[in-house]
Amino acid sequence: MEKRLAACVNVLAPCHSVYHWQGALQENGEIPLIIKTTPERYNQLEAFLSEHHPYETPEILALDPVQGLPDYLAWVTRETQP
Repeated sequence: MEKRLAACVNVLAPCHSVYHWQGALQENGEIPLIIKTTPERYNQLEAFLSEHHPYETPEILALDPVQGLPDYLAWVTRETQP
């Protein structure tokens, strides 16, 4: 948030994840995040998350909104200006 890589981060409830990793079944507790940013800031956000996340390959997905409330999208743009 201090670097303005995101306008808002939703910290969701902890969950239990089960997945295959490096040939073995893994189970871990995780806390999903929903991070709102702009396409212009995405690469910087991804680099920051990759550098600071404890996983070797964290789940980082970009979802392209088809539509959104114009005032909200403008707010995200304003809040992610360096």
